[in-house]
Amino acid sequence: MFSTEPPDHMPRLDPFEDYFNWTMTYLPESDIPLPYGRIEPLSGAPNTEIERLGIQEHIRLSSVNPAKGKTKLAIWMVSNCHARSNRMQYVRNLQKYVDVDIISNEGKCGGQDLCPKKRKGATCYDIIEKTYKFYLAFENSICRDYVTEKFFDSIGRNLVPIVLGGANYSMIAPKHSYINALDYSPRQLAEYLKEIDQDDSLYAEFFWWKPFYRVVNLYQTNKESFCNLCAALHETPAEKRVAKGLQKWYFEGSHCLVKPKFDST
Repeated sequence: MFSTEPPDHMPRLDPFEDYFNWTMTYLPESDIPLPYGRIEPLSGAPNTEIERLGIQEHIRLSSVNPAKGKTKLAIWMVSNCHARSNRMQYVRNLQKYVDVDIISNEGKCGGQDLCPKKRKGATCYDIIEKTYKFYLAFENSICRDYVTEKFFDSIGRNLVPIVLGGANYSMIAPKHSYINALDYSPRQLAEYLKEIDQDDSLYAEFFWWKPFYRVVNLYQTNKESFCNLCAALHETPAEKRVAKGLQKWYFEGSHCLVKPKFDST
């Protein structure tokens, strides 16, 4: 069973009970996990909270200024305007209090097509990170452990991601390297962003971790996972196994939130 989609984009798996041998999904307990990315500590990464706070304070007081040259607050690239995460409602309510630009093909979702096809991908991020401070890495589904390349592509750049998803981001990324929208109402988040926007040293603190960690992207994790699959297939003797309880594990165990409400107050 291979899927990188969240459960609410999948058919029920009851008919496939005792059908598959192995699972290969974004979930870490899959037989062969295939994450959308990861963040790895390097030598010198802090081992304690006191060490981390010391590095963060040093960055705040230093001349490091990731905000230099940035003239706009936040941006969101989106193609699905009706996602089950209800991210569109969150963004619309957030826009009542702060400016959030939207990029979308053919102006969908109320956005502008600022990244022509020949300039999509990395080049579009190149443009964004020079101008914007925050990137909305809002997932289309809020399900356990579901965090996609939206997050890893943005956090690896000169941007602070604002996340909306079902993953435990504290287990994925260094503390104080992102902002979790689910910790705030849209109005509260807007006030927090205004505070950071007015103080470049507060913004710089979100980049304390850069010298001590590296971001591994989807291209690399894909290569690793399929190499792991190949190695498993060549093990002798091959282990005979049948995957059981897929519906309970992949669907019920994912605890997806469908169309949550995001009050504008």
